[in-house]
Amino acid sequence: MSYDVELVNRILVQARQDVLAELEKILAVRRQTGYGPLYDLIADYPFREGKCIRPALLFAACRAVGGRTEQALLSATALELFHNAALTFDDVQDDSLYRRGKVTMSQAKGGSVAINVGVATNVLSLEPLLGNTHVLGVRKALMILAEVERMARESTEGQAIELGWIADGLFDLDDSDYVRMAYKKTCWYTVIAPLRIGVICGTPNGPLAPLEDELTPLIELGFLAGIAFQIHDDLLNLEADESLYGKETSGDLWEGKRTIMLLHFLRTANKTGKTRALKLLRTPRVEKSQSEVAWLLKAMTEAGSLKHGRALAIEYSERALEMDSRGLPFQLETEDRRFLREMLRYVIDRVK
Repeated sequence: MSYDVELVNRILVQARQDVLAELEKILAVRRQTGYGPLYDLIADYPFREGKCIRPALLFAACRAVGGRTEQALLSATALELFHNAALTFDDVQDDSLYRRGKVTMSQAKGGSVAINVGVATNVLSLEPLLGNTHVLGVRKALMILAEVERMARESTEGQAIELGWIADGLFDLDDSDYVRMAYKKTCWYTVIAPLRIGVICGTPNGPLAPLEDELTPLIELGFLAGIAFQIHDDLLNLEADESLYGKETSGDLWEGKRTIMLLHFLRTANKTGKTRALKLLRTPRVEKSQSEVAWLLKAMTEAGSLKHGRALAIEYSERALEMDSRGLPFQLETEDRRFLREMLRYVIDRVK
């Protein structure tokens, strides 16, 4: 399922440039008025090489309904801060070693420092959200704040579900359990919220501002696209070249993540294979061996578990593409409208 590489890359790059320029302005002020070393740490993850998918979706949705980039800049910056705060917390919770090609903050600075930076990053995201009152007016600023509250709530609930599985040692799960978790943890802050906030930013003020009925279809679209994105992200974790992926290969197996592929293997493996896999997965990360992790990946591949995941990701992406042609607020066939459609292909065709 190929995508328009030139169009997608161009808009992603521009979105990243716009958000980082705005973020640098915010950080420059905070370095002068606050504790400078903290803001240097906050800048670490955002200024590492990343895709800026969420800001790009937000910008494109804004422009696709007739808005301008400037109307969405503060909201896009806030979402990128929220995203990087989540990554900082995830790396502590998962004991991850690498993020975007470099050692994670928790490994380099310690978990306590990383947690504080994550909290500070979330706090800093409030600044551009409050700035929306001057750019978009109080009504729209409050609408966007409500969207961010829903996004944050859904994401933390999804994370709680996944952490609960780990704490309770649960592996007796099926695809529907995974989809419910990923809908909350990934779909809201990766696709649904960026699209909905973008539409709010781009539509006119007053009686023409979007109503909930107009924004509701974006939940289903974002759900379908977000599940495709997360499954493919899990596949990349198992298959991608580490130098391209930016994180350790098979990190999800080292961490015991309940991915679609792992759950499929545990459902379909014979008793001996399942017992060996569960023993490995329940072993603390520091005690796992490379050879056993390599065995599990090979066994999953031979069992068709990766093939199962890939087929499911394609199914969700195709369903998203079908829905994309109806019931959405993007009426004009503009470049940004095409970008949003191409992103539904990109989520399962990217290499990193």
